[in-house]
Amino acid sequence: MKSTKEQRKQIKIRQKMMGMSESDYRAFLSGWDVGSCTEMSREQAGEAIAALDKQMLSYGICSKGVEFWASAPGNLKTRYDDLLPRDACFATPAQLRYLEKLWVQVTRQKTWVRAMDAFKAFLQNRFHVGDILWVKREDVGKIANVLKVMQDEEVTKPG
Repeated sequence: MKSTKEQRKQIKIRQKMMGMSESDYRAFLSGWDVGSCTEMSREQAGEAIAALDKQMLSYGICSKGVEFWASAPGNLKTRYDDLLPRDACFATPAQLRYLEKLWVQVTRQKTWVRAMDAFKAFLQNRFHVGDILWVKREDVGKIANVLKVMQDEEVTKPG
């Protein structure tokens, strides 16, 4: 089945955000033996979007929209540092920021507040933790692994 209009739009947005030249873009598409994103299948387009997202993250370019990041509170690099000193059984501020970063990559919410509300619900439903602040150090790996699997499933999910 052909790629959707939304997928093609997302590919083009990412191309522009990265400042990818037309020749680099065509070389990128050649990995799927196509000359244009309109020739891609849904699965190929999903793979291309995921590959572009990984490149954007490695270049330090975020894949979320301006509205999303504008709604984020304060300095995200020092978020949760005010919790120190903290009981050793709880996750460190760096671990909490890491979990948030993974969540931001899988969430479909359009604003930071909605994304964090969804994360809170996710933690409650899957791990019986009422808030990210109460995540135990021993559970960080489990939560991170689930989020990574969700990220991988999003890449291969049709549509």
